[in-house]
Amino acid sequence: MEPCSLCGGEMEEKEVEVIKKAEEKVVVVKDVPAWVCSQCGERYYSIDTVERINELVKGVSKAKVKMQRISAGELNFRAVIPG
Repeated sequence: MEPCSLCGGEMEEKEVEVIKKAEEKVVVVKDVPAWVCSQCGERYYSIDTVERINELVKGVSKAKVKMQRISAGELNFRAVIPG
């Protein structure tokens, strides 16, 4: 694998979580194969992986994919007051 195109760091093959939005649902796709930069954390995915993620998210939108429910909180960046 070539070095990271952002920082030149070494790439490592890992399994990561990808967070996507499908209509009004937030979808967490686990165990996604990726190349991850050991310095800056930039992620690279194969074309096949990206297509599979997109298929899964479309399936959620069309209620064809069964998801495990998880608890989550939502924050509005502009509404959060620092301190």
